[in-house]
Amino acid sequence: MGKSRYSREYNFAYIFIFQYLGGSAAARINSSHMLCWLVSSVMEEGTVFKNRWTRQSLVVSSFIVFCAVVYALVTGCATTATTQKTTVDPVREKAIQDSLKQIWDRKLNIAWSTGFENHKNKLYQDAVKPFWRVVELDTVKRFQDLYTFLGDCYLKLDKPDSAEMVYRLGTVAYPEKAFYHRSLAWLLAGRSQSDEAILEYRKAIELEPGKPTDYKSLGGLLVAADLPQEALPVYQKLLELDPGDTESQKVVSQILSSLGDIDAALQSWEKALASDPNNTTVLMNLGETYFKEQRWSEAVKPLTTLVGIKPDDAYALELLGNSQQNLGKPREAIAVYEKILALKPDNKKILCEMANCYKELKQFAKARSIANQAMKIDSNYGLVYIVRGDIYAASADDCINQRSKKVSKFDDKLVYRLAYDEYAKAVHDVQFTDEAKRKMNYIQLDIPTKEDLFMNKSRTTINTTDYPCYAWIR
Repeated sequence: MGKSRYSREYNFAYIFIFQYLGGSAAARINSSHMLCWLVSSVMEEGTVFKNRWTRQSLVVSSFIVFCAVVYALVTGCATTATTQKTTVDPVREKAIQDSLKQIWDRKLNIAWSTGFENHKNKLYQDAVKPFWRVVELDTVKRFQDLYTFLGDCYLKLDKPDSAEMVYRLGTVAYPEKAFYHRSLAWLLAGRSQSDEAILEYRKAIELEPGKPTDYKSLGGLLVAADLPQEALPVYQKLLELDPGDTESQKVVSQILSSLGDIDAALQSWEKALASDPNNTTVLMNLGETYFKEQRWSEAVKPLTTLVGIKPDDAYALELLGNSQQNLGKPREAIAVYEKILALKPDNKKILCEMANCYKELKQFAKARSIANQAMKIDSNYGLVYIVRGDIYAASADDCINQRSKKVSKFDDKLVYRLAYDEYAKAVHDVQFTDEAKRKMNYIQLDIPTKEDLFMNKSRTTINTTDYPCYAWIR
């Protein structure tokens, strides 16, 4: 009986091991029950040893049961944990998710409202931290103006490096928002990082093509970078957006002029003037361009209109007076110069120009008198002496031309010598040195030679009796 009992227990132990190792979860549960029975059976019979066989069977069975128990303890919990599948009620799962979202919403809204209120109240330093908290929490991009406010905080705090970093983050988070590209471009331009600024302005224009300020900023960078051919279409687009933008019209004309297309530049100004006939900026630039191109008669019209609107514009009056003078209209020029002198009586340059006009009218005494006024204002002003020299030379030319025989006499040479001496005085003013030397070289052949002086006993006084045309020279 003992043999059959322990043999059965022996077999059950083997069955337990095989079920636990290779069976399903249900089989493992059954084998656990079997293990409990085996342990109790062995303990129940373990105190009776009737013969050698039963003792051996008991030892073997006990060993097998012991091994089974150890294996179950080592692997049972882990195996059960890996095979059990936890299921959660969908309703409960949704409730959990809704609760988490409410917590996230609350944190995000608190961070945003804190930063926004601080920014509104100009507490920029206090706004920075909550705004950065929004950056961290706002994974769904709820607050698209976040980087606008955060960047503005840093600008107000005079931290351009931080502002640049923020706007760069903005261009990454919201590449479709032109504002971030525009703001970054503005900062880069201020740091002379023109190449990158140009790229950012181009991106801003691509996203918002109707923003004139972007074109102006981009155009200015391109002009500064000496890229007139790239700048030209930018300013032309500006004029499409705002035909009355005279500043852009001026730049277009200047670019066209720099590219050698003066006619196109003038047409650009004329077009602008047609749309706004009393625009003083357009009138000035058109008149100035014609003047610089020595198209005096075409310059007169816009300049006359301009001084009619702005009678105190001394520069416009000067251009108009010079144009009239160059057209051989000294009286009209004098009338304009008098208006300038009424505004600024000590304008030495205009006094010299007026003296030249009287010289053209052959009123040499009047011309010299006005030149002397300029000399009293600034005795080192070289133009005064060039004008005085021109007056003497013109007087000698006129006297010679009044005679039937247009031959230079000794007294004429003495007057030319007066002109030569005046030019020599102008050499000391560096801005007129070259002109003075050129005039000296030109007139040198007309002044008395050593032979002339010897033959006339070194006379230096002009004979006004024989040559009354020089009576004005005292």
